[in-house]
Amino acid sequence: MKKLIAIVIMMAMVLFGCSPVSNRLQSTLAPTANIGDSITCQNGCKQEWERAQLWIAKHSKWKIQTATDVLIQTFNPTEGDPSYGFTITKEPTGSGSYVIRMELACGNMFGCDPKPLDVKNAFYYYVKTGVDLLPGVGNFAAIR
Repeated sequence: MKKLIAIVIMMAMVLFGCSPVSNRLQSTLAPTANIGDSITCQNGCKQEWERAQLWIAKHSKWKIQTATDVLIQTFNPTEGDPSYGFTITKEPTGSGSYVIRMELACGNMFGCDPKPLDVKNAFYYYVKTGVDLLPGVGNFAAIR
């Protein structure tokens, strides 16, 4: 019974304790609303690819494990950690076009914070525009 009460209290804290942060984050990320689920670029995407690596270096808790001209990958989060590990790919689509995509890995069975879509939107917005909506924030744990 004590375990059940502890779980209920934890869930209430998660559900009700994060709403001001969620509102602040949603406001900050408002310009990313229609960014899409990838970035398309031309001629090797040099600038976009450099931005992708820089954003990961600035905002990931985990070090970059691999960085090539088609893959940027961090170490995976440890079990129970609510931060993300990242895999970014740059795939040729023909005629000099490329698509940059992000995949996330979460080490916490209850999920990571912020939501995956918010993380992806912030990343894609920066890669596309060069405007970091989360400057100086570090890994996303600092947003909470």
